[in-house]
Amino acid sequence: MSTLYGPHHRAYQDQFDTRRLADNVERRVVEPVINDFHHDFIEARDMFWLATVDHQGRPTVSYKGGDTGFVCVLDEVTLAFPSFDGNGMFYSMGNIAGNG
Repeated sequence: MSTLYGPHHRAYQDQFDTRRLADNVERRVVEPVINDFHHDFIEARDMFWLATVDHQGRPTVSYKGGDTGFVCVLDEVTLAFPSFDGNGMFYSMGNIAGNG
């Protein structure tokens, strides 16, 4: 049973006969934890893009940057990064606080 795909995804996969392909991608690519390779890769970055959802369910993506290593892997499922208030909107942080 997939934890990635819901009924709407499955309907399209079945309609276009790609369920086996989708299951293969999930099995090979999706990992439930941050492994050692990804840990090192993440902590070596000086930027990333953060996707959040606002109070009306609208997605937003914003650039986050800093010195190399500004993103820290706290454990196998948790990242930490500073919130730089560049434009005073606190849009990403507000979205995270309101919608996890």
